[in-house]
Amino acid sequence: MWVGVVVVLALAQQALSSLNCDVSWLITTAERVIDGAVLYRDVEEVNPPASILIYMPFVALARVIALPPEAVTVVLVTVMAAVSIITSGRLLDPPPETQPQLAGAAAFVLLVLPADLFAQREHIALIAALPMLAVLVARVAGRAFRRRDAWMAGLGGGIMVAIKPHLLLALLPVAGWAILRQRSARPALGVEWVALALLCVGYAFVVWTVFPLYLDHMLPLLRRVYLPNRDSWPHLLMGYMVLIPAVAVALTVWIARGRATIPATAALLASVGFVAAGLVQGKGYLNHGYPAVALGLLAIALELIRPSPVRRFGTACLAVLALTATYGYAQVAKPYALRDAVVRLGPPRPKMIGVSFDFGLGHPLTRWVAGRWVGRRGSLWVTGSSRQQLADPALAPTQRAAVAQAAAEEAAMLAADITRNAPDIVLVDAEPGMAWIIAHPAVHRAMLPYRPATRVGEITLWVRR
Repeated sequence: MWVGVVVVLALAQQALSSLNCDVSWLITTAERVIDGAVLYRDVEEVNPPASILIYMPFVALARVIALPPEAVTVVLVTVMAAVSIITSGRLLDPPPETQPQLAGAAAFVLLVLPADLFAQREHIALIAALPMLAVLVARVAGRAFRRRDAWMAGLGGGIMVAIKPHLLLALLPVAGWAILRQRSARPALGVEWVALALLCVGYAFVVWTVFPLYLDHMLPLLRRVYLPNRDSWPHLLMGYMVLIPAVAVALTVWIARGRATIPATAALLASVGFVAAGLVQGKGYLNHGYPAVALGLLAIALELIRPSPVRRFGTACLAVLALTATYGYAQVAKPYALRDAVVRLGPPRPKMIGVSFDFGLGHPLTRWVAGRWVGRRGSLWVTGSSRQQLADPALAPTQRAAVAQAAAEEAAMLAADITRNAPDIVLVDAEPGMAWIIAHPAVHRAMLPYRPATRVGEITLWVRR
């Protein structure tokens, strides 16, 4: 019953919301690749190919059944979450009387908690990896399970690592704890690790043979301008990604009186591993912290199924944490006023492009108006990323020249995209604004056939003269 209520609530939540900018852009990129575009040449994505490959089946199925890719994505990710919960539950085999509560808690953290982060790569990664964590717990508990389940769980763990390799940090603390607890290396030698390794090796081969441009073009560019930019440590450490898991650890240990159950301990360790992975990325984005928050909340729920004199207080604390996190994840800005302006000024299926550092400016806006994004990149992310480095007086001259060259090449790419594709709407953000356009002659020339038509907040919509 509880699971059904949560699923209905999650689907209603998504029906009243929309997939966020990252998912929207990745769906758009998947569509263009399916239509024949060469990834990292005709359309450029910051992330490795797995970030596009995981959405391509959703897009392909949507075309077959003539439904919007967003709706198909939401439904299929919900189905994936249900399969993950059922598989993990079978591996953990909790007492029958606790199964409804645990299934409801798992459904909440996988389906309701993500809110506007639904179907993000980290969301899908956690869904895929949950059975792998359950296998490790079963090994520690000495519980028997089918070899086939271990293989499938390992493949799910491999999918998570393929999506973002540093997410392996979520599995390593659990594996290390299992080894220490059993005084044996057997937990790290199970078939699930073989499956994980085989999938990752196969994926690496696909990247090397099918997507060489990622290695030859995109990866060097990321190392030059994107990866060096990190959020400040105070901001990272005071964000949801760290604070909520830290509270979850303290609350779980307090409820358990220092002797947490095996599943709760594994969930906490994995949550800490996800925190470490988020800190390695150093961006502080909400989606980077979602898996750590989800497993922290799940750890509390796993501990609360045991009789305890503080169960009522612990449940209240869990509810407050869960609702706080869900509220925070549901606050992604939605540019409705901008959508209305595009509909008013543009043709029925407008071609669109943007002059902005903000990736969320054009996405999901373009899909909302049934438009077509005609830029090779989703935003001026290279130029935006380069500002932090170029403002550093200690930056080495050779590195400064390389970063400045990457930003200049992006300006030339934008100018070429505007000239070649003749967009109907150009979204010009106040930052970088007209000063940046005028400072780049090629972009300035490309914008001469356009005029400002209206302004919505910090965004000016330009249309053809």
